Amino acid sequence: MSSTIKLYEHNQKAYDALLDMLGECDRACVIKPTGTGKFVILAKMVQDNPDKRFLLLGTNDYMFNDQMANLAEIAPGFTPENLQFMTYSAAMMTARRGEEISGYDVVVADEFHHCGAEEWGKGVTHILDANESAKVVGFSATPIRYSDGGRNMADEMFDGNVAYSMELEEAWLRGILPIPEYIVALYNAPSELEKLAKSITTVRDEAAKKRFQKKYEKLRRALTEAGGVRESIAAYLKKADAKVIVFCPRVAKLREFMLLRREWFGAVNSEIHAYKTVSADPYGSTDFQAFKDDESDALKVLYCVNQLNEAVHVNGVDAIVMVRPTKSPTVFYQQLGRVLSSGGNRTPLVFDLCNNFSSITVTEGICSRMENTYREMKDAGEHPAFSPSDFKIVGKALEIKQLTGELRNALNRQVSVDDKITFLEEIAAQNGGKL
Repeated sequence: MSSTIKLYEHNQKAYDALLDMLGECDRACVIKPTGTGKFVILAKMVQDNPDKRFLLLGTNDYMFNDQMANLAEIAPGFTPENLQFMTYSAAMMTARRGEEISGYDVVVADEFHHCGAEEWGKGVTHILDANESAKVVGFSATPIRYSDGGRNMADEMFDGNVAYSMELEEAWLRGILPIPEYIVALYNAPSELEKLAKSITTVRDEAAKKRFQKKYEKLRRALTEAGGVRESIAAYLKKADAKVIVFCPRVAKLREFMLLRREWFGAVNSEIHAYKTVSADPYGSTDFQAFKDDESDALKVLYCVNQLNEAVHVNGVDAIVMVRPTKSPTVFYQQLGRVLSSGGNRTPLVFDLCNNFSSITVTEGICSRMENTYREMKDAGEHPAFSPSDFKIVGKALEIKQLTGELRNALNRQVSVDDKITFLEEIAAQNGGKL
C-alpha cells in the first residue's frame, strides 16, 4: 500500500493556489527556491489525479532519477505510473523527426526557464501543439533568463499566471531554508593584479604612474604570498568530517584545484578524501556515489564541473566553494542550492573565491530585499523565524555594504587605478598582508 504524500505548509499553499488557478485557466506556474520541494508538489498532483496522464519535461535523466529516489523516501510504496518523463533534448529530437507525442492531460515543465532556449523551445512547442487540450504547469526557482536579455519565461510561457511565488529571502526568513554564512575571499587576486598592471601602463602622467607602480609593487608582493584561502576556510569550517562541494570552471582548473586540496583544507583535517565528477551524468561517476556514501572521519571534498548546478541534491553537504566565475544569477542560485537544501550544518557555509556575490547584479540587492521582505512580513502581523541580521557576509573584516560596493567598484573598469590599488591594499592589510 502506498503512502499518501503530505506537504509542508508552504508547499500546501502553493499546491492549493496552483489548483485554484488551473481551475480558471489552462496554464499556471509556481516559483520557489531550490531545495523547497517543488517536485513534491508535482508528485502530490500526480497522486491526487490517478486518472490523468502527466508528461514531465526536464533537463536530464539523472535529475528525474534523483527526484524519484527522494520521492521513495517521502512516500514509500508510491509509484506514479501515470507520470512519464522526457528530457528537453528528447523533445527537441521528436520535433525534428516530426514525431507526435500526444495523449497527455497535463504537461509539466520543470525548471521552465529552459523553455526559452532556441532549440529546446522548439521541442516544447512541438509537445504542446500535440497536446492542445492539456493543462500546462511549470516549476522554477529562476524564471528569468538573464543571459537572454532578461526574458521572463513566466510571462512568455504562462501569460504571467504565477499561482504562487516565494523568493529566496522569504524562505530564509521563514526558516524553510537554512541561512548560509557567506565568506568572501579573493582567490583571483593575481588576475586582478595583471589588469592593474595593464591599466597603469596607460597612465600618461609620469609622476602618477610612478606612484601607481610603487604602490603596485608593494601590493603585488603582499598579495602573491601564500595564504588567504587556507586561512579563510580554516576560520569558518570547523567540522573536520564535513562534506564540501567545489564548483570548478573547467576540467583543467578542476585538476589544479584538486592538487591544492591540502593547501586549502589541510588546516581543517589532515585526512582528505577527494572526489571528482566531470561526466555529463554524475550518477555515471563512481566518485560521485562514493562521495555520497562516505561517512568516514575524513574531510570529504567533491570537485565538479557544471554537473551539480541544477536539480541534483546531495544530502549532508556542509559547505560549497565557488571557484567558477559566473555572471549568471541562475547558475549562482543553483550552486547555492546545493548547500541550502542540505541536511548538514545548521548554518551552511558558502566560500566565494571568485567574487560571485559582487559580480552578479541581482545579488547585490540581496540584503535590501531581505530587509524589505522582513518589513512586509512584520507589517502583515507575521513573526518571521529569522531576521535580516542572520544573513552574514564575512571575510576580510569588511562591512556588508562596504564589501559589496567596493568589490563591485574594484572590478569595474571605470574605477580609477588608484581606487583599485587602495581597495586591494585595504584587503591585504586586514588580512595580515595576505590575501
